[in-house]
Amino acid sequence: MSETQPTTPEGVARTPTGEIANQGQTTSSGTTPQTSTTPTETPSIANQPGESVANQKPTTEGGAPEAYATWNVPEGFQLDESVSKEIGGLFKGMNLSQEQGQKLVDFYTAKTAESANQPYQVWQETQEAWVKEVKADREIGPRLNEVKTTISKAIDGLNDPKLARDFREAMDYTGAGNNPAFIKAFWKLAQMVTEGGHVAGSGPSAASQKRAGEVPSAARAMYPNLP
Repeated sequence: MSETQPTTPEGVARTPTGEIANQGQTTSSGTTPQTSTTPTETPSIANQPGESVANQKPTTEGGAPEAYATWNVPEGFQLDESVSKEIGGLFKGMNLSQEQGQKLVDFYTAKTAESANQPYQVWQETQEAWVKEVKADREIGPRLNEVKTTISKAIDGLNDPKLARDFREAMDYTGAGNNPAFIKAFWKLAQMVTEGGHVAGSGPSAASQKRAGEVPSAARAMYPNLP
């Protein structure tokens, strides 16, 4: 009776001599060996390298200089020297650059000019309102040219050119020359001194004219006003 090979369970590989092959080795039949299941160690975040210089964002140049340059201000605006030194110290304490400090100076000068112009703006609006009221007035509006002529004659009638000039400048400077009440009152007063009435004649003067039929002497002819 011949020897028979032991039956090999299905799926179990044997060596050429009949031994059961090591399951961890690769056989000639191409059996895939088992692989290690140990996880590969990865570096932690703490071990990651820092950001390179080439990738870093550039830092902004700035900060307070050793001494600030002269601040730029609008034409006609004068920044007091003591104020300039005070704000320079303040800006330096805040570590502001020249450019940052200039922005605050621009804001300061703009607000200062706005506050200074506010009263003039109100005055200008008042003048414009008075002029509109004068032109719309029923009494003096339609006769405005006549009113101005009469007032001008009254001022010239002062017989004092300097006083007349100063008075006109005062009307312009104060704005009184645009006020409706002032114009009406001045016009009525001007009418009293510029508009003359009818003068009735009473015959020739006895001192300057001869009587009818009288022949004047040579002296009286030369000097008719002599007694």
